[in-house]
Amino acid sequence: MNISSLIQKWSGIDETSKILIVTDDNQKHIAGAIKDEGIYHVQIEYFTRENEFFHLLKSLKSSDLVVVLLSIDTYMKSGANGYFSAFGKPDWLMAKYIFIRLDISKESLIQGLSTDKKLVYRKIEEMNGFDTEKTITVTSESGTDISFRISPFTTCSHEITCDGGMAFLPPSETSSEVVPGTANGKIVVDMTVGQLYHFGKRVGDFGLVSTPVTVTVQNGFLVDIDGDDMAAELKEKFFALPVACRKMVELGQGLSKMEPTGLIGVDESILDSCHFGFGDGQECGTHFDIVIKNPTIRQIERDDM
Repeated sequence: MNISSLIQKWSGIDETSKILIVTDDNQKHIAGAIKDEGIYHVQIEYFTRENEFFHLLKSLKSSDLVVVLLSIDTYMKSGANGYFSAFGKPDWLMAKYIFIRLDISKESLIQGLSTDKKLVYRKIEEMNGFDTEKTITVTSESGTDISFRISPFTTCSHEITCDGGMAFLPPSETSSEVVPGTANGKIVVDMTVGQLYHFGKRVGDFGLVSTPVTVTVQNGFLVDIDGDDMAAELKEKFFALPVACRKMVELGQGLSKMEPTGLIGVDESILDSCHFGFGDGQECGTHFDIVIKNPTIRQIERDDM
């Protein structure tokens, strides 16, 4: 399927809908491919803070569609984050609204949008079925074995079902906050170590692992990192940050069928993977994720924690 048809699958647009894509130089090739398909009336606009640009957006009807297709640099450094959000539609916008994962490749976008909706809803239902009064354990063939308590799962909107609705695409994740102080065990990272930021400054650039990285968690905090050179660099840079950055805060489950890329925003969204988040970004300036393959997530029926 082409990208236009895949976007229609998740947005419910028809041949009468106008599509306006907000993009930049890094992602314009994807926007151009959508326009070249010629299935819908597509207009491409480059992000700018000029008033004319936003007047155009405000003129669209509730059955039209705005697609935000940007790079991380434009979103974070050029001020686009002051106008567009991944998790909520701007109050001034009447049209349907899709926010595409920042910096995603065309290949990953097509893979993610091609995901069977039944798989997405089935995984969300599975995660929502966990009893938050009991302890969760996550294990994997690579050696992950960690237990903790969780809050109820929440899920980003990933399908537009009415005029004026919004979605964050490809389907990203359903996630739960980890109850502070309850996590104990080890996580063996066999897919991706995320990029490490502190108050918006990148202090560590990691990605796909060649040798598993073992993270030890005690009483809700990351206390050790072991493995190859990547693990050593991660430990040096992570432990140089405030202790609050090492608090385990999230269990997330991906929802899209995509191949691993090393880009954490894509890889944490992969179906049949799960990720663990450390650090409350607002509290300590860091939110750091690691991703494992093929986890087994279950509840302990007799809770001794």
